[in-house]
Amino acid sequence: MRKVLFTAAALLFTVCAASAQESVVKQAKKAKSNPEEAAKILEPALTDPSTANDPETWKLAGDLQYSIYDKENTNLYLGNLGGGKVDTMKMYKSLAKMFEYYTKCDEAEQAQVKSGELKKPKLRKKLVQTLTKVRPQLTNAGSDAYNAGNYADALKYFGLYVDAPQNAMFDDVPAVKNDTLVPLIANYAVLAANSLKDNSSVIKYAAIGKTHKEEGFRSLMCLAEVYGKGETPDSVQWLATVKEGVEKFPNQEYFVGNLMDYYIQKGKVSEALSAMDQIIAKNPASAYYKYVKGVLQYENKDYDGAIATFNEVIAAGGDFQAESNSKIGDCYFFPAQSIVEENSKISMDDPKYATNEKQIEELYKKAAPFYEKAKALKPNDRQLWGQFLLNIYWKVDKEKYNALEKEMGY
Repeated sequence: MRKVLFTAAALLFTVCAASAQESVVKQAKKAKSNPEEAAKILEPALTDPSTANDPETWKLAGDLQYSIYDKENTNLYLGNLGGGKVDTMKMYKSLAKMFEYYTKCDEAEQAQVKSGELKKPKLRKKLVQTLTKVRPQLTNAGSDAYNAGNYADALKYFGLYVDAPQNAMFDDVPAVKNDTLVPLIANYAVLAANSLKDNSSVIKYAAIGKTHKEEGFRSLMCLAEVYGKGETPDSVQWLATVKEGVEKFPNQEYFVGNLMDYYIQKGKVSEALSAMDQIIAKNPASAYYKYVKGVLQYENKDYDGAIATFNEVIAAGGDFQAESNSKIGDCYFFPAQSIVEENSKISMDDPKYATNEKQIEELYKKAAPFYEKAKALKPNDRQLWGQFLLNIYWKVDKEKYNALEKEMGY
């Protein structure tokens, strides 16, 4: 008997709870003239199973947010005419909630269609019309949030914009389904996600963003950072991403620089040179790519080839003048260092020692003018010329050595 009474009590409690939530919905409807207050009243009904599965609950929630949004949007318009005050943060938050609530409304209605409770959806058309109308405002919301350093909100707004074409709600809306602006906005979503170190969102939106012909390099850069420096680095994906960047955006130095560093670290200089020749063929005017080729030739100990390539860069003018002069100096200086190393292992009485010393001096004298030119072009970048010239002057010109040592503050 007690068990029957307990079950009846539980049933009565459930009925009462459902009735309470329905009452909340009715209260919210009555308070619609004050949408902010009505939205607060409705909140419990959004999580209670007795009302949260009802499309009308979510429709009401979305309508209230639309009212809040529309009021602020009207104020924005009036403000542009010289009157009215607008709370853009409130407007944007209501815009995002409207998308969330109308989407859940559609999902609940589709569930009823699938279960046979409804023959066909009744609300989708109206929901889609409203969301299509306000959707462009998401880009402004995302931009304002991003510029303010609020990357979480920026990601939310940009993400809502980018996700819309994949939502079945918009299948019959070409303006959304075929929106050519999506790849661009996806890049902004990637940048926001990258700032948050939200790797999963970077990967998600980069898949779309990288297809943009002008800005897609941003997605690929962030994607490479995720695969190269994330919590679980993936060298295979990193290399594939960098190669994709080289192929799609050969004028972006980031991808070429990283790819060449990879080849050098792996001892695949010949492979790198082959890739570099293909890149230069597509970008023959790029001083950077020719400079990189020269560096690769230098790494491959093809000093004559490297010098010829660096001279091409210098003759063309523009960027990498100082760097190219410095690398030509390296093409003489470091072979000389190999001879210095050899001489350290043989006796000074050995005839080979004197021959080597003469070669060292000759190579140093060839290197010096190029380091000096690099110094003249970039006097503050001592890595290009400092220690090299000190070594050379110590060997061939003590007076210049003393002057440079004083100049460098040693």
